[in-house]
Amino acid sequence: MGYIKKEKEGEFDFDKLPEGIYFFSGQEGFVKIEVNKDGHQSWDLQNWFASLDPDKDEAQHQKTIEDIKKRLNADTGIINPSKKQEKRNFLNIFSQ
Repeated sequence: MGYIKKEKEGEFDFDKLPEGIYFFSGQEGFVKIEVNKDGHQSWDLQNWFASLDPDKDEAQHQKTIEDIKKRLNADTGIINPSKKQEKRNFLNIFSQ
């Protein structure tokens, strides 16, 4: 696997992935990306929580892929938690 230079801190260029198989994980599961010799990417979202809904169509899967691309930490290879998921502290319910 080759080294991919990032343009700036936290940026990861998915379009320049060399041929191979890549795995990225996060709190919601993991994704597998297969890149062929022509640079075509095949995303496997079977183990990603947001894609488990059988009623989701291809457009919604594309939105999920774009969301994952934005959240990937280029330094660690870990997909950051969604900003939609608010962390709740058990003790916060008593401090209101």
